[in-house]
Amino acid sequence: MAENPNLHYFLEHEFLDLLIKLVILFIAGIIFAALAKKFKQPVVLGYIIGGMVLGLLLGPSTPFTFFKDLFGGFTIDGKSGILYHFSQIGVVLLLFLAGIDTNFHDLKSNGKKSLMTAVLGVLTPFLLVFAVFMFTEGDIKPAIALGVVVTATSISISLQTLKELGALKSLPGIVVTGAAIIDDIIGLILITMLGLFLGNSGQDASLLGVIGKISLIFLVIAVLGFIIVKVDSRIKTRGWREKHTIEIILATIAFCLSLSFFAQTLGVSAIIGAYFGGLILSLTRLKHTIEHNLYQIAYMFFGPIFFISIGLSLDLINIKNVLLIGLFIGALAIIGKTVGAGLGAKLSKLNNDTALKIGVAMVPMGEVAFIVASLAKSMGILTEQHLAISVMVIIITSLAAPIMLKLVYKRSKVKE
Repeated sequence: MAENPNLHYFLEHEFLDLLIKLVILFIAGIIFAALAKKFKQPVVLGYIIGGMVLGLLLGPSTPFTFFKDLFGGFTIDGKSGILYHFSQIGVVLLLFLAGIDTNFHDLKSNGKKSLMTAVLGVLTPFLLVFAVFMFTEGDIKPAIALGVVVTATSISISLQTLKELGALKSLPGIVVTGAAIIDDIIGLILITMLGLFLGNSGQDASLLGVIGKISLIFLVIAVLGFIIVKVDSRIKTRGWREKHTIEIILATIAFCLSLSFFAQTLGVSAIIGAYFGGLILSLTRLKHTIEHNLYQIAYMFFGPIFFISIGLSLDLINIKNVLLIGLFIGALAIIGKTVGAGLGAKLSKLNNDTALKIGVAMVPMGEVAFIVASLAKSMGILTEQHLAISVMVIIITSLAAPIMLKLVYKRSKVKE
């Protein structure tokens, strides 16, 4: 069969397109990471701002058509295509490594603290935003939907910042990690209840079905964890980890992606599967081998793509008409999360300093908020203006959280 030259050209062109996009992303990452360090801010903040600048100059809806026309219609989109898929692999690997970094026994012993933090961290911002939109618009459906949007937590931003501050394994880091997992589960249930409230008869409209799927995921992960830990404890051969490092890392990546696939297939966030996959392996003697070798792949390649893509995905053009209300709701979301999650931590008998750190770390919203807002928009509950407000709030919380975390930790050191 004769080869199709047009197909070869298309594949080659698509590959070249990807290469130049990666080059631009990494150059932006270098520049804005350096600027963030210069101004003594977390690198993750530099990545997000770099993505926002790229979106303004080369995004699909850029007002600066000069750049778009100069490059023959070339644009960079963080919401679709292979860059989006790379970014999702990035967040999966980052959460997997967060699981590896977690001390299981500390996480287990602080479970009640995480639960209290998550519940009040969801309830407080929900009630604040719900009340504002009921007062201003008087329509209960968008008020509920926007309330659900601001309950979401993008823990990847806070975990990266805590890692840079050397606090990932501290008590705030442990509590926040557990709370974020519970937060995601609460978010899934709230989304399902929203669908039921609107009479959505879609595939995932059963609340019991969602709870059953979540329970199934935890059961499978628990069984796998038991088997893996038992097998690891029976391997007595010395030096086998050093001899088979490549095979171990490949098997680890396959394990991480498999659990992510399983979780996502059941309608639960892939990052939950990834995090618990890492948590399982943190209990084995493979922990340090995996950490050392997988760190470079996650944090030097996929991680920057993910954080830059967050900035790229935020449509700054359509938010100008909702700037004031967006700033107000963004402030409410920050206050609601900080006070709610912080109060939950305080009620768990943690001191004021630790409770504040936990509250601030629960502030950022990201991919989950996008999903909730988009779902509500597709159902006809939210308008374009509501969606723009959601985007504005995501921008504000994503940018504010790393700055606030650094200030809180700096204040804590000064006190010491």
